[in-house]
Amino acid sequence: MLKSRGSKIAALLISHGANDGYSVILPPLLMVISLEFGLSTMQVATIISVFTLSSALAQLPVAMWGDYTGRIREILAAGLFVFSLALLGWGWSTSYFWLLFFAFLGGLGFSGYHPISMNLMTQQFSDRKGFSLGLHTVAGSMGATAVPAIIGFFSGTWRLGVSLMAVPGIFSALWILLTFGGRKAGDEKDKKSSPALKMTVLNPLLLLTASFGGVNQMVYWGSVTFIPLFFSYRFGWSAAATGALLGAFHFSAIVSQPLFGYLSDLLDRNRLLLILGSVNSLFCILLFLTQSPAWSSVFCVCIGASVLALRALVSAKVSDLVAVETRSTAIGVIFTFSSGMGALAPLIGGYMEQLYSYQAAFLVFGLFSFIGLGFLLVLGRLEKKREPVHATTL
Repeated sequence: MLKSRGSKIAALLISHGANDGYSVILPPLLMVISLEFGLSTMQVATIISVFTLSSALAQLPVAMWGDYTGRIREILAAGLFVFSLALLGWGWSTSYFWLLFFAFLGGLGFSGYHPISMNLMTQQFSDRKGFSLGLHTVAGSMGATAVPAIIGFFSGTWRLGVSLMAVPGIFSALWILLTFGGRKAGDEKDKKSSPALKMTVLNPLLLLTASFGGVNQMVYWGSVTFIPLFFSYRFGWSAAATGALLGAFHFSAIVSQPLFGYLSDLLDRNRLLLILGSVNSLFCILLFLTQSPAWSSVFCVCIGASVLALRALVSAKVSDLVAVETRSTAIGVIFTFSSGMGALAPLIGGYMEQLYSYQAAFLVFGLFSFIGLGFLLVLGRLEKKREPVHATTL
């Protein structure tokens, strides 16, 4: 029963909800934390940057280790356990140093999840990659929808709220261990896969896709960091209200992710990526231009729908480029670029706020999104020039 296909899918969906929910626990609390610890905008933004940078450093090595050894369940479970420990650490932190330390630890835990879980999800739906990844990312969006809204209401007792959030992660880690079988490391098949892993990392089509995904994640991490701060400073919203808005930001993807994932299996994936990337850039610029809290809220939700749908489509594109044996590594490349470039967004946004305003940060994010479309155009040209790429050769 526990090792059935349905149990495996459920374990991946529930653990993804916990994992992605954890990644957006801090943004709705940034205002509360800045006041309690006496931090500047740049300092609280640095907490988010440390988290994303930490996940970037470990993402690819963890993914390659998973493909090489086959120890998927151990890596998934360990990542969830480490992230849960980081949550407990945030709840007990007494200084800015400890906030940064546990942000770094949380990033390490976060790095062990996506490449392997997304690979496993596509294996459960081998003929419908776009749909399977759309379904997978919806689970993450549901967690990212619920957690900011819940934690916003714990703003007065945020340490207790953050500590309690560790429970779902520990539960999910245990479920992963019981559901998925292990595989011994170092067998002959694994050793032969090493050259394929190296070729995957150096695949130019994959690197272009990763660059576009990285720009998209700059918009995502910039948005989740500065939406709460923008609405708190500009419109006087409470932590509960900004947490609810951040929840709506992620809730919008519950429709957009499976919809565009499904469409990408039927239509041209590159064209859909280009359309959504253009829409994403447009709404960032509109958020910069508007002066109304109502319209600002609407544009925030629209950014969430497009930026999170793009995440699913980018992963589906990656699954087209590589074989299943190296797919975790390929997804690791994507998330390394995403986390690394995403780590820059809070710092850039903080700098723009110091020079101009919070709204100026969203103008920059929109421009980066527009520039990212160039990676897609180059990708399309290369694909047309090359002969059809067979997954077994990558």
